[in-house]
Amino acid sequence: MSFDQLQLDPYLLARIYNQPIIPGKSAPVVKEQKPLPKIKYLGENQKNIALFIQNENSAYLNDELFNLLTNILNACKLGMQDVALVNTAQVPNTPLAMWQQAVNMRKCVVFGITPASLGLEPLPEYQVHSVGGIQLLFSHPLEMIAADKLLKGKLWNGLKQLFL
Repeated sequence: MSFDQLQLDPYLLARIYNQPIIPGKSAPVVKEQKPLPKIKYLGENQKNIALFIQNENSAYLNDELFNLLTNILNACKLGMQDVALVNTAQVPNTPLAMWQQAVNMRKCVVFGITPASLGLEPLPEYQVHSVGGIQLLFSHPLEMIAADKLLKGKLWNGLKQLFL
């Protein structure tokens, strides 16, 4: 077989030559990010406060955890009309910047989701962090907080820094 008869797939050639063969200007390839689909959340978000949970088993929370959450909000002088309860299981591993485009927020409490899942570097829990113009508080999942009085105290101290 001679080189004249050799035929290469254009896709294969493009993979081999990722740099231009002929010197000159090449246009950078812009990676297009898909916008998030319409995000559903529970609450009216009147005060632009997002509460992030991750629950693959149901739309939001079971009755016991929802009661715990409303008690926590009441202690902060807030109600469901003030917040947006977002289940990130709809679109897992989405960067925080994308969530900002989908949900109006100035403050955010993240229950049981790692900073890495939101595209952030590791951040300590129960401390207020400022990221992209948002005040963030990372916490354990509500299930763990419901069962542990020490975690409830840590969450309360963090919420006081965030809201009061």
